[in-house]
Amino acid sequence: MANSTLQMIVDTVKDAVSNFDPQQLGQFTGQGVDSVDQFMQKTERRGPRNFGRGLLAGVIGGLVGVGVKMMVDRQLAPDRRQVEDDYATAAVDAAESYTNVHLTEEQRELAEVVAEFGMGAIIGGAYGMVVEAVPEASNMGTDKLMATTQQLALPVLGLAPVAAKEVAEEKLGSLAGHVAFGATVEIVRRAVRYYMEE
Repeated sequence: MANSTLQMIVDTVKDAVSNFDPQQLGQFTGQGVDSVDQFMQKTERRGPRNFGRGLLAGVIGGLVGVGVKMMVDRQLAPDRRQVEDDYATAAVDAAESYTNVHLTEEQRELAEVVAEFGMGAIIGGAYGMVVEAVPEASNMGTDKLMATTQQLALPVLGLAPVAAKEVAEEKLGSLAGHVAFGATVEIVRRAVRYYMEE
């Protein structure tokens, strides 16, 4: 059941992505956004702080971000165990110990997926509230992200020694899902928060 539920979610997202019509973005944004820069500018919060709306927008962004991260991880590093997998396993183990309820392997897999989505919702919600309090926080990670990307790009493109390339490819497999998560959380949070004000 866990695999079929997860597979259904993945298939639904894949269908949505493969059937995406670029004009849908224009319809979604009222034909007022033609580029990422315009989207970022249009969705910049200009109204008063509202922590409830910031929390909700962040939670939605976190949930979508986890789904995207899972797809990226499955494509780029299908056999690599991610740190979130360990956290989810620990959460399920703790819940089993606390409740004295023992899950089947299938139930454990589903519980771990639910735990990962829960972690994403918590992280996204906290981020949404931080950005609500300090709007500049959404720009703080850009420099670190660019530096990391540059460190990984040279070896992967073959512009650095082979040993560096192997290390970079290993890091890239772990980093790609996290970058996808962060970018998705920010884009979805901005869009949701913008339309809450409309």
